[in-house]
Amino acid sequence: MTANTAPVLPTYSEDELAALSPSALIALLIRDEDRAPRNLIEHCAARGEEMAALLGTKVDEDRAWRSAVSHGEWWLQLHAAMILGLIASESAGLLLVGLMRHMAQSGDDNLQEWLAGYWPRLFANKPRSAVAAAARALSEDRALDWYIRSEAADVVIDAAARDGAEGLDRDIDWLAARVADDSEDWDFRLSACGALLDYPRERHRNLLADLAARQSGHMVQFLAEEVDIAYARGHDESNSERSGDPWQFYAPGKIARRQDRWEEEAAGENEGFTDTDDEFFDEPALPYVRPTEKVGRNDPCPCGSGKKYKKCCLPRAQS
Repeated sequence: MTANTAPVLPTYSEDELAALSPSALIALLIRDEDRAPRNLIEHCAARGEEMAALLGTKVDEDRAWRSAVSHGEWWLQLHAAMILGLIASESAGLLLVGLMRHMAQSGDDNLQEWLAGYWPRLFANKPRSAVAAAARALSEDRALDWYIRSEAADVVIDAAARDGAEGLDRDIDWLAARVADDSEDWDFRLSACGALLDYPRERHRNLLADLAARQSGHMVQFLAEEVDIAYARGHDESNSERSGDPWQFYAPGKIARRQDRWEEEAAGENEGFTDTDDEFFDEPALPYVRPTEKVGRNDPCPCGSGKKYKKCCLPRAQS
């Protein structure tokens, strides 16, 4: 594709989509891969529980998590998260928790990266009770990778923040107990500190200061100065309010930009691109630019994704 040639993207009229069954809509999602337009996603979400159940079946299929699936079948998992995020029901929320678990168990880091930092927004319209309990159970499951567990903890805390001060304090204390547990995974503990810094409570200050002091090496999750800043701020910060709009993935400009990038990478034109066996790409944002030592956990990620550093390149920088 030359610089003067725009990619041809699929478009559908409202009448075309309204005439299709849920199964036919899913077939379009698979065919369109990462080029699916937003109105296709919204039509899928408008089918409500029927679509949620069908997506749940797709997500639970063993073959959906095998490396041999087609590109379209792989992208369907991301579309499923986006569609379920628009359906305001308990069942959709529980299916999202199940999707998070599948991602962790399959070791699909690429899918995790595309959705990193967006989970609280995807759960924001869900009834709290069973959904928050399922997310909490996921966060406490030490058989899973620390990264998806910390994302689940963010979901729990964000849901509690919407419920009011009493529930928030209870769940903040629950998370602080996990962070204080020396038998817990170190990376999980440091990542979970993000929520404690977003919702600083004086009773947790010494814990955060201690963990800041215990970090060393080229990269750290957070510094002692950031603990001081969080407590000097004087108010809480909601993770979902600043995480951005997940559904911008379907903006025409974003879609076109991805197609340009895929073609450039396929041709080996991207500076810093390396040939790997991965079917997809390690970086869901723009070509990777190695961050400098001084990038803070709450700073915009230098890779250009628009996400905070702690939710984008920081985990890879420490690996």
